[in-house]
Amino acid sequence: MYDWQSQPIRVLSDPRLLPDLVLIRSYIYKEGDKMAATMQGLQWNATADKLSLIELDKPKAGSGEVVIKVAYAGVCGTDLHIIAKEFAAAEKVILGHEFAGVITEVGEGVKDFQLGDRVCVDPNKGCAGCRYCASGTPNYCSTGLTTYTVGLRKNGGFANYCVVPTEQVYRLPEELTLQHGALCEPLSCLMRGWDNLGSPPADSRILVLGAGIIGVLWSSIFHYKGYRDVTVSEPADGRRKLIGELELGYKAVHPDELKSRFDGADVEDVGYDVIVDCSGFPPAIEQAFNWLRSGATFLQFGCCPSNSKITINPFMIYQKELKIIGCLINPFTMPKAVGGLARGMAGSYLKDFSRLGIKMFRLQEYQEAIAQLKKGEISKAMFEFEN
Repeated sequence: MYDWQSQPIRVLSDPRLLPDLVLIRSYIYKEGDKMAATMQGLQWNATADKLSLIELDKPKAGSGEVVIKVAYAGVCGTDLHIIAKEFAAAEKVILGHEFAGVITEVGEGVKDFQLGDRVCVDPNKGCAGCRYCASGTPNYCSTGLTTYTVGLRKNGGFANYCVVPTEQVYRLPEELTLQHGALCEPLSCLMRGWDNLGSPPADSRILVLGAGIIGVLWSSIFHYKGYRDVTVSEPADGRRKLIGELELGYKAVHPDELKSRFDGADVEDVGYDVIVDCSGFPPAIEQAFNWLRSGATFLQFGCCPSNSKITINPFMIYQKELKIIGCLINPFTMPKAVGGLARGMAGSYLKDFSRLGIKMFRLQEYQEAIAQLKKGEISKAMFEFEN
């Protein structure tokens, strides 16, 4: 056991991190303390077609693993697809692949982490043996996607504790709070999208489809990178209002209004050089494809149901030299998100979570969290765990 009273505690200079310091002191325990042997977790049961709050044994760290006491865990669109049986997961699994917390137990052989470290998690891992892993694209590894993913194939962060291999754990810089840590995984996926997209010309006209948290983050990143001619298409009134409150100077419009702009107009005059889909809604994707200018790029970022279909004109791809780009999770982009993007945006774009449309819920309020998310009343639901 670890006696925190015998160890020096470094004073944090950033007042934003003081709540984290309180959390750390509450997470680290003294010898003789009795720790609960069970915990609560939000489990998806595919056979029963049911999401429910259950009690289960608290995990223990094996060799090369750490136990993380979860502080914040975000609800992802992928979680909603799993619940809708549109995306495969383990038959029974604690969901949650976007989370951060504090290490409370280290397994045998762990040298790079210690009790009290504030960390976030990369849920994805390849097999390290297939041709894709060998070529630096572990996101294509079918074994990894169907076996190792934390929160989809292995128990994840919608619980008080989660055990994770250290190779998937990242220590948070001082500038980042534990709340920021819970956003690092989605930001790492955006970094993959950005790498695939490249750096569009500075005067590009850009359209973002959807103003959920991914659309909000893409909008913020475009502004952070210096792009100013950006439009966001979103049917929900509250989410359009949210884009305006971000004060980025971007236009947020209803899809019907956007569609009317193209009636009888020349696409080269009113169209877009870059379109990023964050909706995962096939009809919106199909419609927006017709709004691409010559030489434009369409980035499919949103996750659609696996049986989705759209109809596009291949002659347009040929004639306009269009580029269609996909984006699958986050190979090797977690360090860029934790140490670069999140760190650079934390004090400005990511400073106020409520302004981003992120709402905190207790784990026991999961039904209300999912309901508000589906209605478009918020951009993201995030579970906040008690100390």
